[in-house]
Amino acid sequence: MLNAGTLLDNRYVIEDKIGQGGMSYVYRAQDTKLGRVVAVKVLKEEFAEDEEFIRKFKNEAKAAAKLAHPNIVAAYDVVDEGELHYIVMELVEGITLKNYIARKGMLSNKETIGIALQAAAGIGEAHKKEIIHRDIKPQNMIISKDGKVKVADFGIAKAVTGETVNASVIGSVHYISPEQARSGVADARSDLYSLGISMYEMITGRVPYEGENTVNVVMAHLSEAMVPPAVYNSDIYPALNDIILKACRKKPEERYQTAEELIADLKRAVREPEGHFVKLGETEPAGQAAAEADTAGKEGGTAAGTESGGDSRESLQRPESAGAETGGEEAQGQEPPRKEREDQIQRLMKFGSIGAGAIILVIVAMILANLSGLFSAFSTAPTQAVTRETAVETEESSSEEMDYKISIQGEDLMPDLVGKTVAEAQARLGTMGISLDSSQTAFSDTYYEGMIIEQDPEPEEAVIPGITVHVTVSLGTKISYTLNHIADSSLSEAKEALLDAGLGEPEVIHEYSDTTARGSVIRWQAAEEGSEVKEGDTVTLVVSDGKEPEQVRVPIVTSLTQEGARSTLEAAGLKLGAVTQEPSDQTAGLVIRQLVEPNQLVQPGTEVPVVVSSGPQQTGEAAGPGVVESTMPQAQAQENAAEPREEEPSYYGSIDTVCSAGLASGPNAQNEYINIQIRLVQRGPDSYEYVTLQDLNGVPAGTEFPVSFPSIKGIYGVETGKVQVINSDTGELLGSYDVTFAPR
Repeated sequence: MLNAGTLLDNRYVIEDKIGQGGMSYVYRAQDTKLGRVVAVKVLKEEFAEDEEFIRKFKNEAKAAAKLAHPNIVAAYDVVDEGELHYIVMELVEGITLKNYIARKGMLSNKETIGIALQAAAGIGEAHKKEIIHRDIKPQNMIISKDGKVKVADFGIAKAVTGETVNASVIGSVHYISPEQARSGVADARSDLYSLGISMYEMITGRVPYEGENTVNVVMAHLSEAMVPPAVYNSDIYPALNDIILKACRKKPEERYQTAEELIADLKRAVREPEGHFVKLGETEPAGQAAAEADTAGKEGGTAAGTESGGDSRESLQRPESAGAETGGEEAQGQEPPRKEREDQIQRLMKFGSIGAGAIILVIVAMILANLSGLFSAFSTAPTQAVTRETAVETEESSSEEMDYKISIQGEDLMPDLVGKTVAEAQARLGTMGISLDSSQTAFSDTYYEGMIIEQDPEPEEAVIPGITVHVTVSLGTKISYTLNHIADSSLSEAKEALLDAGLGEPEVIHEYSDTTARGSVIRWQAAEEGSEVKEGDTVTLVVSDGKEPEQVRVPIVTSLTQEGARSTLEAAGLKLGAVTQEPSDQTAGLVIRQLVEPNQLVQPGTEVPVVVSSGPQQTGEAAGPGVVESTMPQAQAQENAAEPREEEPSYYGSIDTVCSAGLASGPNAQNEYINIQIRLVQRGPDSYEYVTLQDLNGVPAGTEFPVSFPSIKGIYGVETGKVQVINSDTGELLGSYDVTFAPR
């Protein structure tokens, strides 16, 4: 037994136990990978070390995995995990046909036909794959919440290759075919016999053969004539009565040979309910015999019947004198005398000197063992039962070539939702008491985004209140969907999405945004406004630089060195503009004038030109300013000062570490490169000062690079600072490291 919360195969989380059979337990579980609820069928502990049982268990999964049909419970996975052996299957929430019959007593003609048609469709699909179910019964048919009939538990199914397979008798005794009961031989016609017995139970509320024990029931299948269902249900369609009698013929060659033949007659019965078109045997019309049997049964009140094609009236009126026309072990007349049944048991069991009582006990034990559900676990009802009547009605076709349509009593057929929006579909289904699941989406070149592409159930199918209709909603074309949903993506994600949609490498421009985060896409622009974007086209991405900064005040930089002015301006979000020199009484190298007035409000990034003193004017030297580059480092600016200054100790610090160049942002992140700036930040006497230590261009994203400087010169008298690593492309701070400075 597994407990709730147990994780299987790192994927399936057990929720609770919902059933068990002789061989396995069945649990409801959550498939965490696909986000769906499933059924997990786990081999019981006592069989886990039995190689034969494990082999059969695996064969069950392999057989079921071949089948994909809306009227068959799907098998998803088979897993061996240590001592655990289990199958993951579709969980169908509904009610077993057995329980449904028990609730209603007997079903209507149209319910019986509708359910039989769906079951036959699933069984027929298995037969096409050369798989025989071997245990068709109402317990193994589930009516789901949306009205579909699904055949469950192909656990004792066995693949065949052109011939029947001999095996022990393993079908449930009330539905077992004569050939299975006799020798374990089963083919497609055996499944159709069991389906016929199930139809009998649907329309009459009882099984045709009963007995004090399983041996009596088995013998009835072998030798007793079936009482026509019309005897127990006077409202049965004559055509349906004939169909059931033919499906339940004792000789396989006299039954329906394929599921398709049965389906064809069931459909015809909808159009011709009073018709007698079914033939029992090669030439015998079922109509007259069935009608006479029905009449005789009503008049005489007897529970006997005939399949022989002989005088059914005589058989019904004189059962005590009717002798079985033996035809071997498949006598088609009345119940054989007890002596004959004992002889049949003797022929079935060849144990020599074992006494009759012991033989019967052996037979009972054998059948009970085979019927104990060793290969079945879905015989219990799933967790949620159908609460409304799923009575099936039919619309008669005006032509033989047209398939009849099934609808549910008291409700409409499924409307056509394709091409409608989800809101329109919800409004339509809401009037019918039906829910809509629109979680499935797909790209479409035909339907605009938000329109429905596909639906299940299909248009014109039968629906009842309370079911859920599943639809697939269009995302539009892949290009339109990508463009419509590209906003707020990162630049790298947006580029990847555009390329994946078949567009070219985009152009990129930047602008400020109060609502879109820095580095994210604000919108896209076509090459020409209003033009349609086609495969291969290039669009422009507008990327946010974040909120537009507020205006800043220009600081006072006069009397500072050129590098001091640069640091002060950068700390305020400004830039040092053009630097000119002119003679003055001020110390050479100091700013004597700034060309943007102090305290003036300007946009961040504004350049502030300055005039730097070149020292006192020398005799014969031409007066007037001259323009110089603003690339002079701090040390050089100090060395170029005209007047020597008293030697002062300098403050130095060091750092030796590594930093990561951002994070990988997608499957192509290894092909991305970023630009890095490493700088020193210190708080000076008046403001923060920034000194660039190193620029690194084209560093692969996600890689590590060294941040190592053995001798960093800092501001005189300042003992602390930070070395910052900046993404030059986005301004993102990648790392910040404390550095201690000391004089030397």
